[in-house]
Amino acid sequence: MRLLCILFCLSVYCPAITIAQETDTGEASFSSVLTIDISRIARETQYGQRIFKEFENAQSELVESNTVIQSNLEAEEQSLVELRKTLAADEFRKLAVEFDERANAIRKERAALENTLFELRDENINKLLQLSVPFLQEIMLSYKASVIIDRRNIVLSNPMVDITDKAIELINDKLGDGTKNAD
Repeated sequence: MRLLCILFCLSVYCPAITIAQETDTGEASFSSVLTIDISRIARETQYGQRIFKEFENAQSELVESNTVIQSNLEAEEQSLVELRKTLAADEFRKLAVEFDERANAIRKERAALENTLFELRDENINKLLQLSVPFLQEIMLSYKASVIIDRRNIVLSNPMVDITDKAIELINDKLGDGTKNAD
């Protein structure tokens, strides 16, 4: 509650921090501070949607492949259990250790592939955000604003200073799904 009082006092008594308000003509006045929802930029732009779709497809392929590998390992383990009945203890132990080592190596490899998928998705989202900077600057200048702040870092704000929809529209117009601008 105390934080809200401080923020209210700052907004009232600090002329550098202005809030967009509707004028009598129905137009918004300018604000020196604008907000944006970066996660919506990632999820709702065509570019971001393509990134997430590619990620989901690759993740589905990995899950399917992991399922097949897991089934094969289970079948091999079952065969090893059956061999236990006919093999000497030393021979079985050797085969069991080899199987465990191979299975653990495969699991580590698959986990690394999954981590790589997440890293690639994050890199692509960061690239989208980097490519969006000129468009965000364009919006910022058109509003004569000094700063754009991610909404996740804000306790309370006037919704009229949120430029997310405008940014999504501009990014879609300029970048599309990003395939034409691919390096």
